[in-house]
Amino acid sequence: EPDLSGAPYPLILSSSKVGSLFGPHLASHGFVVVGVKGLDSSSNWGKWLINDPLDILFALDQVATTTLNGLDGMIDAEHAGAMGYSFDGYNSLALSGARVDPEFYLAQCAAASTMNPAPPEWWIKYNCNMDVSWEEFTALAGSAITTSEDGLWQPMTDDRIRAVMPMAPEGAWLFGERGLAAVDRPTLIIGATKDDINPYDLEASYIFDHLGTPDKIMISFVGEDHSMVESDEPVLRMKHFATAFFGYYLQGQEDYIKYFSEDFVSRSDGLAWGVYQGK
Repeated sequence: EPDLSGAPYPLILSSSKVGSLFGPHLASHGFVVVGVKGLDSSSNWGKWLINDPLDILFALDQVATTTLNGLDGMIDAEHAGAMGYSFDGYNSLALSGARVDPEFYLAQCAAASTMNPAPPEWWIKYNCNMDVSWEEFTALAGSAITTSEDGLWQPMTDDRIRAVMPMAPEGAWLFGERGLAAVDRPTLIIGATKDDINPYDLEASYIFDHLGTPDKIMISFVGEDHSMVESDEPVLRMKHFATAFFGYYLQGQEDYIKYFSEDFVSRSDGLAWGVYQGK
């Protein structure tokens, strides 16, 4: 039953897949979790890179303006966060203020096969299929997003989103250094050092290194691969960090900062603070 004693509660946005995994835990710690149905992984990059973040923003507007039966006064939509894993990690990264850099993306894809070392062939195919249909992709975004004076797209976010938590994310080549430098809100990156889908060095660590926000944190899960989201212990740890991170930035729980601090992480087996330098 809804507990109004501490309402309104900050809002956490994600896909329904991530929402179903993390929602019950976060709701028990004073958050309202909204998961958007129909967002899922794809066989390659494409229209979903635009549609998914915009769908999440649509959901934010809906819960902020629509009376939800039994939830009157429950939701503080002015203090929202976004979190996601893998494809949904991209969505939360897009909502951080990151900006698409077309020039960087197209240049990386053109040179991908000649890089030394070259990214895996399957990874290039997954990420770079849009280079032959870039005009169609741009048209879908629309001029309000794609028009700027510096060549970067406008961010697909909202000022009400105040902190984000991308886990095992993708999107590095779409944003590039300049686009990631535009991130302007607290960001917690979770990376798996043996990620076999979104390679740690190409995605999580690159993204973290180039984030523009001074409030950036990376926690590396040492020895874990992309499927860690299907294992109990890593998920429990991610739930812990989500509670602490969003509790600090959205609820004002100042003492929670110690639960996602360098000291806490350094004393935890299987975790590393920042980019992991081991093998």
